[in-house]
Amino acid sequence: MAGRLAAREERFRPLPIGDFNVPVRWQGEQVLLVPASPEWVELDYKAVMESRGKLRHLFGPTDTWPPGDLNLRMDEADLAWHAREFESQRSFAYHMLSHDQQQCLGCLYLYPSASKQHDAEAYLWTHINLSAERARLAEEEVIDWVTRHWPFKTVAWPGRFIPFGQWDGARTPNYYAIMRIFSGKNAS
Repeated sequence: MAGRLAAREERFRPLPIGDFNVPVRWQGEQVLLVPASPEWVELDYKAVMESRGKLRHLFGPTDTWPPGDLNLRMDEADLAWHAREFESQRSFAYHMLSHDQQQCLGCLYLYPSASKQHDAEAYLWTHINLSAERARLAEEEVIDWVTRHWPFKTVAWPGRFIPFGQWDGARTPNYYAIMRIFSGKNAS
């Protein structure tokens, strides 16, 4: 597969959602998904800070998110960007909450892809304090939801199902990392 991965010359093509009704809430057995937004900044920031070591390089081996100086204000600005992206249907970030909405258990990100072979790119993290079994169940549930219910034909999961070395070898940039650079962001 290493020889087949390649980046598009035009970079990011919009996500092919057509008339798909993008979910604004989804509840599985393990997690409740809601769109990432500043409304959840307290829970998100706590989860990101507690899981910072696990999150380092989520979007690639050279990505610097979350930065060492991440603060609540920066996280809130980043969540506002995610909310604008969701509203304009350019990308979709979800908080993975406990059913009682008292804890952020992680996040799911669905981004346009620059890969010629994929029409979407997905990233997922779970809170460092979840047991290995609970994290596995939550991740499997969310991956299954994306695979079965979203209108994507081919979803890339860089760093999860495609090794970053292979992904980076195709010179496939990450939408979020690029957008952070263009918007001058330092936070998630």
